[in-house]
Amino acid sequence: MEDYNEPAPETSPSLIGNIHFLIAILALAFSVFLFAQISANGQASRSMKWRYDTMDRQLTSTIEGEKRFAELIKQREASVQQAQQVQTRYTEMLNDLLKLADTDNDAKAVVEKYRIQRQDTPQPAASQKPATP
Repeated sequence: MEDYNEPAPETSPSLIGNIHFLIAILALAFSVFLFAQISANGQASRSMKWRYDTMDRQLTSTIEGEKRFAELIKQREASVQQAQQVQTRYTEMLNDLLKLADTDNDAKAVVEKYRIQRQDTPQPAASQKPATP
């Protein structure tokens, strides 16, 4: 009997070359993938820095605007007080005119000409917020 040995599979140089070529292509693809990821991370980092800087400028602007708004409110308080005093004086004067219209014909003519009438419900002050339904 003859010894029967299976022939050892021979690795041909073309098969080894193909494997090395495939590994090189795979390594190249992986390198391109990593480069793309690094580039994307760099772009995301620049974008986040830009957003942070923009947000910081907006916050600074908002704080400055709030300070200016508070100053304007303080400046306008005197005007509001003066307007309320003038309104009170006109209201008192017109109430006196309405009382005088009961006895004086000239006052009655002025009341009828300008249709002056007493308002029963008081007007809300300028600093009060009107009720919303």
